[in-house]
Amino acid sequence: MASARGCLLIASSIFALVGCQSLELPDIQSLNPLQAVSKGSDEASAVSDATQSEDLPSIVDLIGEAGAKVNVDAGFAEALGAAVRNDPRVIAAQNELAARKAVARLTVTGKDFNFDATVLGGIEDVSEETSGVATILRANRMVFDGGQLDAKIEAETFAIKAAEAALQATKNERGARLAYAWIELERYRTLQDLIDSRLSILNPLLLQLEKVAASGVGDMSMVASAQRTVSLIRVTQTDVSEKLAQAEVAFKNGFGVLPSKAKYNASLISKSVPNYDIKKLAEQAPALLAEYYGYRSAEANVVAVKALNNFNIAFETKVQSPLAKSTYSSDESVGFVVTKKFFRGDQLKSRIENAEAVAAAQADRVRSTYRDGEQAANASRQMILSMDKAIQLALKNAQITRDEIDYLRKQLIIGGSTLESVLAAEARLYDAESKEIGFTAERRKAEITLLATSGTLSRILGIDAS
Repeated sequence: MASARGCLLIASSIFALVGCQSLELPDIQSLNPLQAVSKGSDEASAVSDATQSEDLPSIVDLIGEAGAKVNVDAGFAEALGAAVRNDPRVIAAQNELAARKAVARLTVTGKDFNFDATVLGGIEDVSEETSGVATILRANRMVFDGGQLDAKIEAETFAIKAAEAALQATKNERGARLAYAWIELERYRTLQDLIDSRLSILNPLLLQLEKVAASGVGDMSMVASAQRTVSLIRVTQTDVSEKLAQAEVAFKNGFGVLPSKAKYNASLISKSVPNYDIKKLAEQAPALLAEYYGYRSAEANVVAVKALNNFNIAFETKVQSPLAKSTYSSDESVGFVVTKKFFRGDQLKSRIENAEAVAAAQADRVRSTYRDGEQAANASRQMILSMDKAIQLALKNAQITRDEIDYLRKQLIIGGSTLESVLAAEARLYDAESKEIGFTAERRKAEITLLATSGTLSRILGIDAS
């Protein structure tokens, strides 16, 4: 009879546990964010309570927070720094660093004492129908693990350094892209003003030439040649207007609004460009340091995995105390526990091979990143030298053309030149001035590349510690 009661109690307990653990499967379609958005914002936020808290933002909310909000007219450095701080990729890198630091703190706690308590209550002996309650207190601390924990801590330490360097690299990379957008905006704004002013000079000359030709005095071939000259400039004007519109879109994507009075600070950037050896410049690049510290972390992880083959010694203590009418006696124990796994199959070997392969791959990334950084720095420095020469030639050419136009206009009064020759010279002047503007923009972009590669850009923007 007692045995039957025991079986009935056990069966009832099993059914009760199964009943407590029953779960409702969520609607799979409700987990599709794209479908939720397509059904409207109301349905997108209606997510099952079993899968997501109502406090969590929807995908629409997250996308809405991606827009830039920067006071552009606060000044070049201030606006650029604010745009970098608000950039989603920079914020993501900051959160990744915070997460890595949390993991490191968790790893370090492996050296501390661990305490846990268990309360047991139930049937001690089914056949005798006796029951009771007992508490168990345990404490343990690792004394020796063959260096596994120390290696893990070292791996996490280097992982933090890698995340810090990656954050700096992201700040400089995003800062460079935003600076490029500013440079391109000013480039095409200047070209637009230049070509508009040039056409305001050419149009009256063309009208005058057409009147002379209509009177039968002028040469129609000269009129046709002048018209072709003006048409080419107007085609260029259309192209400049289109590129200006694209530059404005790119600028607003990074800053939110267009600047009304703030200008690109060329002097600040030029005086900050590093002039030391390219090799040294490439070696201090944040992107390279991120990969290098990642390699050191991977190598420390290899040591940690290999340490799994060692024996472990832990200090442990246990106190068991019965409560109520329990018939179990108390139990106290304290001492050292030695453990070692003697057979794992290919598990340990596979983990070691995996860790070594990851470290080898990371070493190759270090070499690749260095080569890319050195190449970018060399190309940028060469671009600066080339653009300096090109700018001087363009300025000289423009001055020569201005002198020519002045001479042709004077000769036009006495009949020593023609309107067509003046128009052609004005067109050449626009070409020379537009090239100087383009060369200046390319030089500025090369300076930004050098600053970003060396990690100097974030420093001059004052965002290193943010």
